[in-house]
Amino acid sequence: MRIAPISDLHGNEVALRAVLADADRVGCDEIICLGDVATLGPQPNAVIQLLRERTTRRILGNHDDFMLNRDLIHSYTEVPVVVDSVEWCRARLSAADVDFLRTFQPNLDVPLDDRSTLVLFHGTSRSHMEDLLATTPP
Repeated sequence: MRIAPISDLHGNEVALRAVLADADRVGCDEIICLGDVATLGPQPNAVIQLLRERTTRRILGNHDDFMLNRDLIHSYTEVPVVVDSVEWCRARLSAADVDFLRTFQPNLDVPLDDRSTLVLFHGTSRSHMEDLLATTPP
């Protein structure tokens, strides 16, 4: 089974379409989204629609949670361009889009065989609000 994990789409339909085309080209059996789907980019609705069509399992990212919990962004950042972008996106999502985001899971265990499990999450295994960067100490 070939799984394509995708993440941090941030409302970029053009990039998402390119990634989906590549997943099709290499013959992926399943595309699993690891979160952060709509905010910060120009096409939040189109990205959500593509995810409805192409994914069966999705994980909640911090930016997805910002769509569900209006004040949560302020515990993450007060940078005006980020806060404004989150608000801009929220204003464009339909009730059905928000309901779709509510179906996202906090994490996911995917059995690979009798002895192996792929553990998927957004951020860290502790929290989708925790950043894991190249500079994060082990």
